[in-house]
Amino acid sequence: MLQKLIILSIFSLALNVEARSPSTYFQVKSDLQKISRKNLVEWVNELVKVSAPSRMVGLPGHDKARDYLKTNIRKIDPKSSGKLIVSSLSPEIATVKNFYQKDFDQKIEGKFPKESSDYQKWLKFTRFMQKLADDRAGLKVENIVWEKIGLNSQKVLVVTAHYDTISHDKDTLLVKENEAMPGANYNASGVAVALGIIKTLAMFDLNYSVQVVFLDWQGIGFHGSELYAKELKKSGKEIMGVVNLEMLGQDTSFFDKTKQKGNMAVYLRDQSAEINWVKKLLDHGSKITKEVRFELKANGFESSDNFRFWEQGFLSATFSQNWEDDFNPKFYQTALDTPETLNHETLWYAYQYVGGAVIGTLLDITK
Repeated sequence: MLQKLIILSIFSLALNVEARSPSTYFQVKSDLQKISRKNLVEWVNELVKVSAPSRMVGLPGHDKARDYLKTNIRKIDPKSSGKLIVSSLSPEIATVKNFYQKDFDQKIEGKFPKESSDYQKWLKFTRFMQKLADDRAGLKVENIVWEKIGLNSQKVLVVTAHYDTISHDKDTLLVKENEAMPGANYNASGVAVALGIIKTLAMFDLNYSVQVVFLDWQGIGFHGSELYAKELKKSGKEIMGVVNLEMLGQDTSFFDKTKQKGNMAVYLRDQSAEINWVKKLLDHGSKITKEVRFELKANGFESSDNFRFWEQGFLSATFSQNWEDDFNPKFYQTALDTPETLNHETLWYAYQYVGGAVIGTLLDITK
């Protein structure tokens, strides 16, 4: 009987050791660095390669990207510490078309003469995107979710990164479906950081629940995040906030207006509750690394999925490159957005910083 108790005690100890959660920033940093720069670069390369030439909704590469993500999530969480869910919904095409019409009515109609080139360009763009939505009506919006339940199962932090791509002609703004769109920075970089966060979170228990969501249909009306935000609203759970990851791999001192590397940004609203929440995230992240800096920009940024969560009343912020100081349109949504153009070092530090912000929040790290 004594021998049986000893064996049970050893087994229990082993389980406790395996489920260890970090309690200090030093331990968090150590756990984050178990994911190497090589891991992140490989995930970017693999996603770009498997989905070539494009991950645009409706093209073969899009389906391959979705399959790759499901396979890789199972691979990096082999013990299934979290649950893999595919939220497959029919698109609300009328809603998507209305999004483009409303955008045109608010920003173009009445502000430009109807005969002007700007008016005609945006009118053609609006009609083109509405037709594109109609053409995709038979497809599903497939958001891929990795969910891990914490001690407080009803309190949830959400991390998002879209996995589709789209390519627009820089002059006409119309979509070029047949052009290569590798999407290394837009947004395989954000996807890679999200994968790293999953692999790290799989190692230990959490105080609160987390959902890491790979969003679909970003290029068509930000519709994947729109539908997912509505699902979150219906869930009745307490959403701590949404950390959205967008383009975290481009970083130069040559193009940067400040002539320095590591110049990143976090975009949010000029709203006290959201600013205070983001400041806490930044405090956690800065404790892990100072090799990158995420400048707080409360300017109501609407160029990524964050605003869809605002519509449902959630706190939401986008961690991204610095669009004002270090944005290179040559690479954005073009065939030149390849893995070779990324700053691999900055991508790795961005993962550590955002990972630290997420883990610090989920484990209430204070020292």
